[in-house]
Amino acid sequence: MDLFKALPALRRHALLKGKTIALVGVSTITRDGAAYYFEIGKPKYWRRTAQGEDGPTWIGVGGIGGGIGRDETVLDCLHREVEEELGVHTWLETPPRTFLIHEWRIADELRLPPSKRQRAPLVLILVPPRLGGPNTPDHLAIAAFPTRLQDAPTPRDLFGLLRVENQALVEFFTRDEWPLGEVQSHPGLTLTLTGLPPSNAILYPVLTARAFQLLVRAGRV
Repeated sequence: MDLFKALPALRRHALLKGKTIALVGVSTITRDGAAYYFEIGKPKYWRRTAQGEDGPTWIGVGGIGGGIGRDETVLDCLHREVEEELGVHTWLETPPRTFLIHEWRIADELRLPPSKRQRAPLVLILVPPRLGGPNTPDHLAIAAFPTRLQDAPTPRDLFGLLRVENQALVEFFTRDEWPLGEVQSHPGLTLTLTGLPPSNAILYPVLTARAFQLLVRAGRV
């Protein structure tokens, strides 16, 4: 999907003007009154270090979401992914501003005009395209929206779910990595898993959670 079709107001931004940007994913930073919830990445996305089987296994912590289907709107994709992955419905919240993340820094804060048809995300993440070629866009983009849970979530089409209580949010995102054992023993963190991860696993924020980490560290949350 063309980013500027989804969010026309961005076309005039100095960093984006004249660029081709494909909006390839939608995610949510979702919460209830007590905590935030993040996806634990599936085994196919895990990675090992050069140490091989004796080294740690790195497992990503990300937002709830996925790729936009053919003829699917941004918000349709968002609601579908949340229901598939958590089995619940959410309320879409309206952020006072949108943070533009480029090269893993906060490049700008935007106040997008309100619209019932085109809701503003909390975070817009620009990442480089994976492949080259004549039709390759200048950037790929992921839009992350804030949502509020209507019911208690459970991991469905997920390997696991990480619950970060409000009082533990800053502590969790101050660090770039968390050994599995420390997560499991921390009173403000709760893991709900559908399988057994390696005992030497290390959790680290990726994509939406990494962008959210920037906001937490900058005191914007």
